[in-house]
Amino acid sequence: MPILGKEAERQLTPDEIALQEIQGYIDRVERQAETQQPQAIRPQQTQMTSQSLQGPSVQVAGGVAPVSIKSKITLPLDQREIESGLKKNVLEGLRWLSEWCIMMIKKYPGRVFYMPPSVNK
Repeated sequence: MPILGKEAERQLTPDEIALQEIQGYIDRVERQAETQQPQAIRPQQTQMTSQSLQGPSVQVAGGVAPVSIKSKITLPLDQREIESGLKKNVLEGLRWLSEWCIMMIKKYPGRVFYMPPSVNK
């Protein structure tokens, strides 16, 4: 029988304990997500004109943000060297370099170019 004047304490389930422990973290993350909206949604961003987009940086509220310019990527090997490297043993470095070049070609289509043969020699 419970003692008069004291409330009976109920045992918390493991789920309730875990929820209490992470509730503060969840609140902080939600607040952070609300304050860090993407640039395109902010009203200051929509008022920009096309003239400010012509330089290497864009004027935004609170400073200057760099514009990512997609530059071309030149591979360290030419096409003939990559093809011969793919036929080498896996333990050789040329094979790994050739595999890396193939990965870059697949990852950045249209931006990757082979090194000119005259530069390698």
